[in-house]
Amino acid sequence: MERKEAHYLLMDVKMDQEEEESAPLSPLRVYLFNTDTPMSRFQTGRSDLDLYISKPFSRSATLLQVIEHLNLRRALSLGPVTRRGFQVAFSYTGTCVILTSFRLFHRRCPSISSNLTFFGAAAAGSESVSGSCVERAAVVSPPKRGCNEDGVWGSLEGGCTCEDGHEEMDNTCRACGIGYYKPASGGAGCQLCPPNTRTQNLGSKICECLQGFSRLPSDPHDLGCTRLPSAPINLTAALHNDSTLKVSWDPPRDWGGRRDIRYRLRCQKEAEAAGQWEGCGDGVVFQPHSDDLANTSVIIVGLNPWRDYRLSVEAWNDISTLQGVHHPASATVGIHRRKTPHPTAGPTFTTSGPTESPHTSHLSSWITAVVLGTLLLMVVILTAGCVVYNNRSKLRSYQEVELLPVTLSYREHQAVEAGPQQDNSPGSDPEGGLQLLEELGGRLLDSLKEVLIDRHQLTLGKELGKGEFGSVYEGLYTSEEGVHVRVAVKTMKVGIHTLEDLQDFLKEAEIMRNFDHKNVIKLQGISLQRRQESPLPVPLVILPYMKHGDLRRFLIATRYDDIPMFVPHQTLLRFMIDIAAGMDYLSSQGFLHRDLAARNCMLGDDLKVCVADFGLSKKIFSSNYYRQQVAIRMPIKWMAMESLSESIYTAKSDVWSFGVTMWEIVSRGKSPYPGVHNHELLDLLSSGLRLKPPEDCDQKLYEVMHSCWSSDPNLRPNFRDLVGTLEHLLSELPVLEACQEALYINQGLEAAEAAGASLDLGMDFGGRLENIYLPSPVGADRNQ
Repeated sequence: MERKEAHYLLMDVKMDQEEEESAPLSPLRVYLFNTDTPMSRFQTGRSDLDLYISKPFSRSATLLQVIEHLNLRRALSLGPVTRRGFQVAFSYTGTCVILTSFRLFHRRCPSISSNLTFFGAAAAGSESVSGSCVERAAVVSPPKRGCNEDGVWGSLEGGCTCEDGHEEMDNTCRACGIGYYKPASGGAGCQLCPPNTRTQNLGSKICECLQGFSRLPSDPHDLGCTRLPSAPINLTAALHNDSTLKVSWDPPRDWGGRRDIRYRLRCQKEAEAAGQWEGCGDGVVFQPHSDDLANTSVIIVGLNPWRDYRLSVEAWNDISTLQGVHHPASATVGIHRRKTPHPTAGPTFTTSGPTESPHTSHLSSWITAVVLGTLLLMVVILTAGCVVYNNRSKLRSYQEVELLPVTLSYREHQAVEAGPQQDNSPGSDPEGGLQLLEELGGRLLDSLKEVLIDRHQLTLGKELGKGEFGSVYEGLYTSEEGVHVRVAVKTMKVGIHTLEDLQDFLKEAEIMRNFDHKNVIKLQGISLQRRQESPLPVPLVILPYMKHGDLRRFLIATRYDDIPMFVPHQTLLRFMIDIAAGMDYLSSQGFLHRDLAARNCMLGDDLKVCVADFGLSKKIFSSNYYRQQVAIRMPIKWMAMESLSESIYTAKSDVWSFGVTMWEIVSRGKSPYPGVHNHELLDLLSSGLRLKPPEDCDQKLYEVMHSCWSSDPNLRPNFRDLVGTLEHLLSELPVLEACQEALYINQGLEAAEAAGASLDLGMDFGGRLENIYLPSPVGADRNQ
C-alpha cells in the first residue's frame, strides 16, 4: 500500500485463539515492511507486534461460542513508515487462530489557531510543520510545530505579534478603537490617546495633535501635544538711575504644557521721525543678555534719559520654533522721558499686554491732571450706566416685551406654532394661577400652593426648541424677594382636555416637584395661562435652565465634526448609566416617563446627564400599568410593542425606550429605524425586526440594548439591573483620566453650543421634524 501522508501506523484487530494443551500460547505475529515493491514471501524474524488472547476458547467450544468470544483490540502501534509504500504480514505457529478483521490507519493533528498563529491539519509523526500568522499579525520568527504520534500538537517554536495599531484579542488582532493607539508591534495593548490628541480612524499607530497643538519630533508618543505659551504677566520696570533700569516679570499663566520656556527681551527707542520706532542700538547693554533667557529679570544699562523707550518680553518654547512663530506672545512696557533736559525730570512707565501693575515714578503735574480727569470721567460713565441698568431691571420684571419679540395667541388650526401669550395680551391671566384655580375649582387651591407660580412672576424670552407637545422658552423667574432666576419654560399642548385632566396634571406636578435625584431634572413649578377659545388654561412647566442643551444635539455635533473632538466610549457608557439611574429613581417613585429619548436628556454643567421632559409622564397608583384613553401624538419609534398595539405603558415599556436611547447614544444621535415608515413599524417588530448594532458597537453592549426589546415585557431587565450591567461593562474598559475627559467634553460643549443655532432641524440629523409622531398609537382603540 502507498503510505501517502502517513508517518506512523496504527491497527485495530478482531481475533481469537484456541487453547493449547501441552505448551503456552503462541503469539499472532505482525510484521511491518517499508518497501516500494511487493513481497510474496518473507523470512520470519523480529516482529513488530505480538498478539495474545488472555482467555482462549476450548477445543469443545461451539462456533457460536467462538464468535461471542472474539476479542477486539484498538489502536495498536505498528510503527513508523518511511518509504513510499509498506506491507503488513502475519504469522502463527500455534494450534488455531481466528482473525476476522483488521484496520490500518494513522492519526492526524487537527488544524489549530492559537498564539496568533495558524497551523493546518497534519499527519501524526510529522517532525516540524510550518504555520502562518493570523491577519494583522507580523512574524517575530517563523512559527513551527511538530505533530506527535498520538495526534497531539507539540510545543510552538517561533511566534507572531500584532502589528502596530492592533492589539491581541481572542487570538485575533483587533484594531485599536477611536481615541486609542498602539505605536509599535508587540504584545502590549492599545493605549488611550495622551492629552490634546485624537485619532480619527480605527487601527491608528499614532494620535494626531488637536488644532492649535503640536509635537516635537523628539517627543515620545505618550507625551501628548503641547502649544505656545501665553504672554508673561506682571511686567514691571524699576529705575536705578537715569541710565539703568531693571525689568522683571512673572512666568505666563499658560505654559503650553511644556517646561522648556524661554524669554526674549526686545528694546526699541523712539526714532527721530515722529511715531516711528527703531532698535535701541549697541549702546544699550543687557545683563545677563536679551535672548534665550531662563530668568525673569534683566538689567538694562546705557539708556538715554531724554528718549522714549518701549520694552517687550516674549515667551516661547520649542513649539514656537517648530511652528515658525516669528512674534510669540509678549508683554510690553513703555518708558516716557521728557523731550528737553530738566534737572528734576524722570521717566514714567506705561504697559500693554497682560501686565497689570507697572511701576510709576515721579509723574509730572500735567500727567497727573490727565489721569485724574480720566478717572473722574469713568466715575460719571459708570454712575450713568448703573442708573440705566436699574431702570431696565425694573421695567423687565413687569414687561415681557423686553425678551419676547412677538406676541401671538394659540389657535388650534394654525400651521405655524404660536408663541406663548403675554401678560398684557388678550386672554392672559394677570391675576396669576391661584385666582384661575379658584374660578375652576377651589378644592385644588390648598394642596397646590407650593407648586403653582403666579404668571406675572414669569418673563418669557427666546424660543429654545419646539416639539409636538409644545415649545421650550428661555425664561426669567422673579421670586417675591426680587431674586431673578434663569429657567426653561415648556408649554403643554397635549393631555389637558377636561378639568379633571388639569387637576390630575397639577397633582402629579406637585409630586414631581419633590423629585430628588442627581440624574433627574427637578421641577421648579407650574404656571397657568389662559388660551383663547377654551375655558381651560395652558400649563407652563418651569424647569432649571441647562445651558448645554439636550444630549442628542451634542452627539450630532460630534458625529458631523462640527467640533474637533471625539467622545470616548467610557463617556458614552457613563451617559447611559446616568439615564438608567435617573429612570430607576422615577420607576421607584411610581412614575412612567413615556417619552424617554436622547432629545429629552439634558447635559449638565458637571457633565452629568439628567432625565427631563415629563410632558407625557404618568403616576401609577393602584395598578402597575397605564392605558392611554385619549388619542394623542406619540413618539412611535421609541415605543414598546405593547404600547403600539394596545396603548399599555409600564416601567418595562420605558425600558424599551431606554434601549432605543442607548442605540441613539452609540450611533451619535442617528434616527432609529431609518427608512421605516411609522405605520409599518409594529408589523416589522412583530416579525422579529430590531435595530441593528450601530457601527463600532461593542457586542456585549448591543446584547444589553437588545435585551430591552424583548417582545415579552417580563423578560426585559429593570433599570436597577441595567445600571449594574452597564457599570460592569465600564469597569472592563481602560480608566479614562478625569482631566482628559473634561478636556474633550468641554470642547464639545462649547462647539455644540456654537453649532446649535446653525443645525438644520429639517435634516435627518436634526430635531423632531422626521414624522416620528402619529395622531394615536398604531393599535389604539379610539372608542376607549
